[in-house]
Amino acid sequence: MGSSFVFAKLKTKNFKVIFLFFISLFVSVCLFAQEPDLKIHFIDVGEGDSILIEAPNGKTILIDAGNLITGFRVVEYLKENDIQNLDYLIFTHHDADHIGGAFPILQMMNVGEIYDNGHNLIGAAKSSDMYRWYEELARQDKDYRVLKAEDTFFLGEVVLKVLWPPQPLPFSDFNANSLVIMLEYGEFRCILTGDLTIPGERKLLKCNIDLKADLLKIGHHGAEDATSEEFLKAASPGLAVISVNNDNIRGYPSANVLERLRNAGIEIYRTDKNGDILLTVQPNAQFKIKTGQR
Repeated sequence: MGSSFVFAKLKTKNFKVIFLFFISLFVSVCLFAQEPDLKIHFIDVGEGDSILIEAPNGKTILIDAGNLITGFRVVEYLKENDIQNLDYLIFTHHDADHIGGAFPILQMMNVGEIYDNGHNLIGAAKSSDMYRWYEELARQDKDYRVLKAEDTFFLGEVVLKVLWPPQPLPFSDFNANSLVIMLEYGEFRCILTGDLTIPGERKLLKCNIDLKADLLKIGHHGAEDATSEEFLKAASPGLAVISVNNDNIRGYPSANVLERLRNAGIEIYRTDKNGDILLTVQPNAQFKIKTGQR
């Protein structure tokens, strides 16, 4: 009688051990089988640009910050997505619809390193207080740095390569000197162009860099002075994103640019039509798109 009880107890104990082993194995397999995802947010800031990158290792980069009015909306968006800290804040160039949001963001968020292209703002600061204040707030920060072509960020498996501009800056124009960044994650590639215009595109093309990408952030909000056929052919994206506001006073995006994209068979997403645009990307270049439909 005693022996039977001991045997039953042993069987029960062994069953529990085996059960726990298989549960642990199942959980481990699931964790290892699931590759971490990259998230790219094209935030709807109305007139302007703001792009949030969440790397799988938890690092965060914000590229551009919207305008003077919508910078607060960027802060709200970050907090809604549980972003308490920005490791890097990059300004592609110094138009108000790209740096305007710097003022609330730098005062309301914890920001690590700050970057721009180093464009001389002395003249602009004399004619506009905004640039004087930007100099005081961003460029006088101890963690401010200038970015140039061939600089690279490594965020675990995510790599950001600065393709343009070189130093010294080749143009006096803000837009043509826009930082152009290639984001790579496994087989996925994305070009972020700021407000790069055709003169800048032409010089970049002469650098003989491989520009092929899955996604192209269209330069200068789809304006006629950007996204030349040559540049579009070099990038050959399957997907394009245009950051632009409703009823844009300058008529962006250009009908010619939209036709160019359609003729190339490129799928188009726009913040004025789709709201916030979120890409969740796997290392094999497979991705999902979620939009905050207007």
